[in-house]
Amino acid sequence: MTFEDRYGWLDRLLHRTAFRAGTAQHALSDVENILYRDTLSSISVDDPVFITALPRSGTTIVLRLLWNTGRFASHTYQDMPFLLCPLFWDRFSDQFDGGTQTTERAHGDGLQVSGKSPEAFEEMIWKHFWPDAYRGRCIQPWSDDDHDPAFDTFYESHMRKVVAVRRDAPSADLRYLSKNNLNIARLGALPRPLEAGTFVVPFRAPFQQAASMLQQHERFLQLHDDDDFVREYMEAIGHHEFGHGLRPVNFDGWVDDAPEPTSLAFWVRYWIAAYQHVLAHADENTVLLSYDRLVDEPRTALSRLADLISVDPSALTGQADQLRPPRSHSVETAALSSETRRRAAALHETLKQRAPL
Repeated sequence: MTFEDRYGWLDRLLHRTAFRAGTAQHALSDVENILYRDTLSSISVDDPVFITALPRSGTTIVLRLLWNTGRFASHTYQDMPFLLCPLFWDRFSDQFDGGTQTTERAHGDGLQVSGKSPEAFEEMIWKHFWPDAYRGRCIQPWSDDDHDPAFDTFYESHMRKVVAVRRDAPSADLRYLSKNNLNIARLGALPRPLEAGTFVVPFRAPFQQAASMLQQHERFLQLHDDDDFVREYMEAIGHHEFGHGLRPVNFDGWVDDAPEPTSLAFWVRYWIAAYQHVLAHADENTVLLSYDRLVDEPRTALSRLADLISVDPSALTGQADQLRPPRSHSVETAALSSETRRRAAALHETLKQRAPL
């Protein structure tokens, strides 16, 4: 199913209205804080889990595995497009895209989604507070100067709201779960609400992951050419990973002399810069996850992951049969410099050694 099939004229009008109503959504969020004060004050968000990495590393699969345990609350497609005021929108969302009918997502990778599927939407919050960060040709990593107490207050309240929306009973004990690839840009200067969380950072073999990213970039270039709404939608939700809206994170200035993003070298160098940044800022709350190891030894890896994030192991190991090796890409590494190949291979070995699973 294409974007044109999934988002008819009414859905597009609704999304465009919501995308242009950020200030109004924020104001409604303040009203939610007042109307739902008692409910929100009873919800704890002390032990969240944040999944983050470069794209095509297995983040969506890991999100679904954790979501399927029934112990987490996350954003779903049902929260769109009024994501900043989820409690109000929850009253109406079933009338739009809140159903259980599944369709293949835009990436063309076979993953099926419905209104009830978890997905990465919280970057809309970051864009609301830091709009200027997304207006250049790249995104700079967050620094201590980017700390904003207003964001901290809003984000912590928003986590509570997501938990409240996802609970099927007031007594349900759920933990906040986020998939947000751009959070790797914030590992060096975490805002206060994220400091208490556990970060799960998947990675794949560099040339395979880079080839997959290049393929998706080319796919979204075509999708954006075919349908302007696709680009508008992706940029509005903070997905600047591929296509004409691409804005890579400029880790240590690597973008300054980067090759064209239509080359494999661009994505391999991006992989190197990103995971060097991850290693530089990984601490005891960071779980490096080799996706290749996860699919090769699923039960062992899932059991270990359960221990590290304090989840019942059986809730994860029972899903081991859902894991499949990612699609293999034919990669012409001869086009890469020997130095790039060496750096990527050495970094991959370091990541595997540091990864507990």
